[in-house]
Amino acid sequence: HISTLGVELKRTDAESWREEEFDSGFERQAYRVAALRMAVQAERPRSKKRQSLPRRVSQGISNAVFGRRRSSAARPFAAEVQVELVPEAEVARRFDMAEISNMAGKTQSGQKIIFTIWDYAGQDVFYALHHIFLTREGGVFMVVFDMQELLIKQDQAVEYLSFWLNSIKLHAPTAPIILVGTHYDQASIDVNEVDDILVENLPVHENENIVPNSIASLSFFPIDNMSPEPNRASELRAAVEASASSLETVSRKISLRWLKVLDDLLKLDRDHVPFDTAQELATKYHAGDQTDELLSFFHELGMLVHLRATDTLHDKVVLNPQWLLDKLSRVIADKIHVKQMHYSRELQNAGLKKDFAVLRKRGIATLSLLRFLWNDEEVDYLREFMDETMLLSNWAFPEEALTRGRQDEALFLVSSLLKNSTDRKLEQDVASVQSGLTCVLDFSEFFLPDGVFALLLSLCAKHSGDVSTGWGAPRLAGHKAIIRFGLSEFALEERSNQIRLIMVPGTRDPASTLKTLISMFRGARDAVFKDLPWQLHLQSPRNSSIRVEYGYLVGARKAEVAEVASVGVGNALVADFDPFFEDGSLTEDEKDTGSVEQANIPLAAELSYHVFLSHRQYDAGDACNLMADKLQNRGLRVWIDQEAEGNLAEDEMKQGIRESKCYVLFLSKTVFEGAVIMELETALQEEKPILVVHESDPNRPGFANFSAYIDAAPASAKHLFKEKESMPFQRRRYLAEAFYKELIERIRTAR
Repeated sequence: HISTLGVELKRTDAESWREEEFDSGFERQAYRVAALRMAVQAERPRSKKRQSLPRRVSQGISNAVFGRRRSSAARPFAAEVQVELVPEAEVARRFDMAEISNMAGKTQSGQKIIFTIWDYAGQDVFYALHHIFLTREGGVFMVVFDMQELLIKQDQAVEYLSFWLNSIKLHAPTAPIILVGTHYDQASIDVNEVDDILVENLPVHENENIVPNSIASLSFFPIDNMSPEPNRASELRAAVEASASSLETVSRKISLRWLKVLDDLLKLDRDHVPFDTAQELATKYHAGDQTDELLSFFHELGMLVHLRATDTLHDKVVLNPQWLLDKLSRVIADKIHVKQMHYSRELQNAGLKKDFAVLRKRGIATLSLLRFLWNDEEVDYLREFMDETMLLSNWAFPEEALTRGRQDEALFLVSSLLKNSTDRKLEQDVASVQSGLTCVLDFSEFFLPDGVFALLLSLCAKHSGDVSTGWGAPRLAGHKAIIRFGLSEFALEERSNQIRLIMVPGTRDPASTLKTLISMFRGARDAVFKDLPWQLHLQSPRNSSIRVEYGYLVGARKAEVAEVASVGVGNALVADFDPFFEDGSLTEDEKDTGSVEQANIPLAAELSYHVFLSHRQYDAGDACNLMADKLQNRGLRVWIDQEAEGNLAEDEMKQGIRESKCYVLFLSKTVFEGAVIMELETALQEEKPILVVHESDPNRPGFANFSAYIDAAPASAKHLFKEKESMPFQRRRYLAEAFYKELIERIRTAR
């Protein structure tokens, strides 16, 4: 059994200061208390049963905390008395002075470091959660393995070790890694033999992040957990301490205002709080305009969880990540917990035994089952969280296995549960279509992480439900699938370090569908596995044993040469791959490179434009330029101020609005600054139909939660947010197709 400890570390210093500026040691201690408060919590009893899912332990030098905070409903939030914020040193004084006496001693490096420890389970069912809890900030990672297992079952143990090392490198590429071997008390164990196996089978010498055991001249630290010696792990502790002290996150300066906000949040002793609670506390310490930024910072450090993609997610700040993990693991559960659930009387009394069986067999969950598994607590938030992190997607197809009378209930696909399922007929059908137009997503340069295929299945199933519910449900099992996007049918297959995208021979628009599938994969990769290297290979339609790297083909076509080097050995004819390029570039995800359907919307004689596109150039210029190009490619006439030379006069803008069929307001963070207010007022006065679009990518500078738009809108326009349904702007091809179809239809029917 191999598990991993992800150790996140927090710096104890605060903003820049010099010791000689103070007359006493109190201020210096107070600064340290500011960071210490992030991890000190009340002592709780240990759980009687060790959890088999990842769990978090916050530790000082001698204080371990197990269990969960009390329920979020247990204690109502009560704001403290508003205080006048004074210099940063004064903020430090607001921490309880008694806490100074609780401070542990310094480490050998001279820094006080607080550890938050995550114990990741070894069961592969939980691998789907790695992208949530293995953060880029990383920390120090201990990869713990049984030396006996490595000696007896070498291939299996090396495979597990390789998986963990690759996962850490992918999600936390600069984090120190410490290999720890247990069962050193066994007389048959030769640590040098263990080290030889590690060196020969794993890149332990080439991996600069692996911390060597310099004293013993080993690549790992052997530990005897049965030894009564108090210093049995002294070398390991020293390695952890030294690695932690060298981390950038440990030496980073943190505003005391931010630390005080976090401290007050954690004092609430709640699993989660509304965003307004954090906003109120931040405002109290004159950091209200930095609330999103500070929450994002502590999110990356693993102190809390806060996502911004939807209003529901933005409105919830999870202070106890263990609460979230416990909820997720009720759905994505291991065999032990599944067995317990199968024999649960509560599940039977709720009439959900069949629902649970369907979830485990087909990965499809009913809303009733999710409510039951989550104790009907924060269901909307948890559902949207799983959707945003691609652990769950809508399932728009009827499920015959469910009880009659419940066929219309909302269903969801949890694709990670399909990993070990089998379907012999599906396997035969996938094998029968291997001659179709095929793209290969190749990950052999690094590795194919567990979960990539499941994420792609989730996106494909949702898209299939959006465009083709009348043509049959996707067929999904194990590492294979057959899915339809309307009349375009394809197979997906995971093989070793490859994912194959195979169009069914004779299906409609194969090149266009492959382009959409690649867009989906890139969306999942950028969201979850951003640093994952991959290559796109095209399989020759004439000879399935020949594959060519996509970039080579693009270059060969541009150079107008007849042949191109294939993957491995030999050459291939460039012309053989022409069917892949019938819809233009396979990898251009935003701009139009192929043919698009024309809208053909007539304009009245007095109008010159279909759309006046109103936006703030500062944080929405790129999005609106892209939108204008897309609409123009589809036959619409668009007024956008980038079309004009120099600065436009106010009269020209007003005239452009009068000559437009409708007015499109693009919402971004600074939209109600500058000329946009004048343009909006003009559109209201001219009684133009108003359509609203908003930035939907939380990683873009123009993103803001929707309540911020409402608060900033002029009084004359606030009614729009009740009357108009805003459309989330989409860039990626697989989402943009539906966005422009809906936008153009709204423009067509605008009155």
